Amino acid sequence: MIRRVILRPQVPDDLHSIVSGLEKSSVSIADRFVEAVFAAFDDLAEMPGKGSPKHFRLPRLAGLRSWWVPGFPKHLIYYRATDEAIIIYAVIHGARDVRAVLKDRAP
Repeated sequence: MIRRVILRPQVPDDLHSIVSGLEKSSVSIADRFVEAVFAAFDDLAEMPGKGSPKHFRLPRLAGLRSWWVPGFPKHLIYYRATDEAIIIYAVIHGARDVRAVLKDRAP
């Protein structure tokens, strides 16, 4: 069963920020990123165990995993799988403070 992909409200802003930064170097690289990130979402929907489990002190962050965007290994997708869906919590550069980003995104 392929799960549906649900983006938390902040994810479009994450993607816009990354794409804007990449466009400063190359529009074609930015376009490749967009294709790669949405392909990665589809891959996660088909195989939701990809990536490594993350361990946070906050109980509401339990069950989060991370997976890299193919071709862009410094950009990570943080997600949680349910029986019906893949919930994308963030797409961020690996150098960012993950805990600070995620603490306000999990219900």
